[in-house]
Amino acid sequence: MKNNVKLPTAKNVKIKANKASFTGKRGFFYGIVNRGLSWTGGYFYSGGHSFRLLRTQNAVFNGLTFHQACGVGGHVFDLMGSKHVKITNCQFYGYGHTLSLKKLRKKGNHGAYAEAIQTDYANYNSGGANFNRYGKGHFNHQPSSYITVTHNTWRPEYSGKRLVSLAQVAIGEHDTTSSNRNKIKHVTFQSNVIKNPIRLSGMGADTNYFGAPVHFESSSSISIKHNIFQATLKRARPENWVIISNQYGHMPNTVNIKISQNQFEGYWPSRSAVRLITKGAHFIKHVSVTHNFFNGRRLLQKIGHVRL
Repeated sequence: MKNNVKLPTAKNVKIKANKASFTGKRGFFYGIVNRGLSWTGGYFYSGGHSFRLLRTQNAVFNGLTFHQACGVGGHVFDLMGSKHVKITNCQFYGYGHTLSLKKLRKKGNHGAYAEAIQTDYANYNSGGANFNRYGKGHFNHQPSSYITVTHNTWRPEYSGKRLVSLAQVAIGEHDTTSSNRNKIKHVTFQSNVIKNPIRLSGMGADTNYFGAPVHFESSSSISIKHNIFQATLKRARPENWVIISNQYGHMPNTVNIKISQNQFEGYWPSRSAVRLITKGAHFIKHVSVTHNFFNGRRLLQKIGHVRL
C-alpha cells in the first residue's frame, strides 16, 4: 500500500482477505458512516496499516493478523463514534519496531501507551490530521459504544529468536477533551490473551491513569472477563494490568465496571493487577472485582472515591 484506501459505503459489504498480505510503509483503511461491514482474514505488515472508522456501525473484523502494523503513537483500530463493532480472533504482534522506551516516547508518552484498539469520539483530529479531510462533515462528537473484543491475542514480535518489540497496549481510551459530554460505554473485553506488553513506567501522571495494557478514563459499563494477562519477560513486568480512572471535570463519574475471572500470571505488577483511581470529587462506583486468579502481592488498589 502506498495510499489510503476508503472502505465501501454500501451496506452489508463482505470482504474476504484470507490469503491477502498488505505491505508497505504507509497507507490506512478508512470508513465513513459504514453499515454492516464484515472483514475476514488478511496479514498486515510494517508501519502504516490500520483501520480508522468514523461512525461505523454493525461491523465485524474476524481473523486478521497484524505484525507491527501501525506506526508509533498509532492505533490498529481507531473507533471514532462507532457502535456495535466486534473484533475477534485477531493476532497482534509487536509494536514500534523497537524495544527502546525512549524512542517510543520521542514525541510524548502517547507513543508508548497508544492503544491497538482505541475507543474514541467522533471529533475533529481524533483520527489524526491526515484523516480530517476524509471525515469533514461527519464529526458529531459522539462516543463509541457497544464495542466487543473477544478471542484475540497480543504478543511480542520476534525475528527468529531475536526479540524485536513487545506487545502493544491492547485497548483503552484516554479522553482529555473537555467538550466531550457523553461517555464511552458498553465495552466488552473478554477471552483475550495479552502476553509481554510494553512496560508503561516513568511517564509521571500518565502512568497513574494510562499505564496499563487495558485502561479506560471517564468511561462506563465496561466488562473485562475471562482474559489472560501474562508477563514472562522481566522487561515486560507491568505497573498495572488494568486501570479504570476518572480525573477530568467534564464527566465526574464512572459506573458499572465488571472485572472478573481473569488470570494474572508471571512477574508481579509493581503496583497492582487492577487499579481504580479518581481525582478530586470524581468517583467510580458500582464496581465488581471478583473471582480473578492472581499469584502476586496485590490484586486491587483503590485511590480516591471508589465504591465496590
